[in-house]
Amino acid sequence: MQNVTEHYASDGLTARILESLIAGGVDQRAIDECTVDPDVLAGADEFHLGGRAATEQIVSAVGASTHAPRRILDVGSGIGGSARRLARSLQCQVSGIDLTAEFVETAAAVSEVVGASEATDFAVGSATNIPFDPDTFDAVTMFHVGMNIEAKTEMASEFARVVRPSGAIVIYDIMRVGEGEITFPVPWATSSESSFVATPADYGEVLESAGFVNLAVADQRDLVLAVMKATSEGPPNPVNLGVVMGSEFPTMIKNLMRLVHASVLSPIMITATAPGEA
Repeated sequence: MQNVTEHYASDGLTARILESLIAGGVDQRAIDECTVDPDVLAGADEFHLGGRAATEQIVSAVGASTHAPRRILDVGSGIGGSARRLARSLQCQVSGIDLTAEFVETAAAVSEVVGASEATDFAVGSATNIPFDPDTFDAVTMFHVGMNIEAKTEMASEFARVVRPSGAIVIYDIMRVGEGEITFPVPWATSSESSFVATPADYGEVLESAGFVNLAVADQRDLVLAVMKATSEGPPNPVNLGVVMGSEFPTMIKNLMRLVHASVLSPIMITATAPGEA
């Protein structure tokens, strides 16, 4: 886990995001009064391929699978963008956990300035050792995290432990869909030591072993390519993932998109249901 936390660790992240907001035209008064429109953060908030469009797919999947969820867990919550969007769209409480302390601190700070601190909470935690009691959540989401998790069997078992009977899980990860070497760095790793990309079948096997049913797999490649094209043709956004990931991010995303275009890797969404009755 140390390699993972070192990869994502970023001193001064909260300050850089606030500075990028001001550079993007947000008034300091809105920051001070915690009235910043969360949509202006979408370029950095949506820490996964497809950005806001992909998040909305997950929101819809959770909403369709879980009637009026009261509490959701977002695993690997990063700076909290997905958690805030889930809370806002589904009108529920969302807890986020992440290995990287800087991300947890920034997630809480950004939630404060956009007025979402009451609907979201964040803590340091691991997907293989979730710091919550059994049957706590109506749904569990995970955006682009499994690529860093070697122990996927333990991950699936933890999801099954903390989700309530008939609760939903929605995983949106980069998965292997073809043959070919991964060129590093990529957004989740600088070398193969902390990269554990798996196939949709691998995920299905561990989820079914943990007791999940009604598995459904959706390849989001076309959505991501459309979003990337639209983004490249639009004006630059000062609040972007480069603010979060640093100067190496352009190389990371270029390597990843080359693999997506070559059908070696693809963004895959998997939904499943916990057994039992709520």
